[in-house]
Amino acid sequence: MKVLIQYTQPGKYRDQAWEALTLRTKGQILAVTPSYAAQLIEQNKATLVTSEDEQLVVHV
Repeated sequence: MKVLIQYTQPGKYRDQAWEALTLRTKGQILAVTPSYAAQLIEQNKATLVTSEDEQLVVHV
């Protein structure tokens, strides 16, 4: 399961330790693991994408 986030800061990111760093732009939306989403949100580098009725958007 992955959740959708929107990056608020550009930079090089990786979801898993074994993945190569990938350049992300501000405003880019991507499906990531929930733990990585939590880290980025805590660091103010991303926001969680929700539906119009505030439901979590999950990518299966």
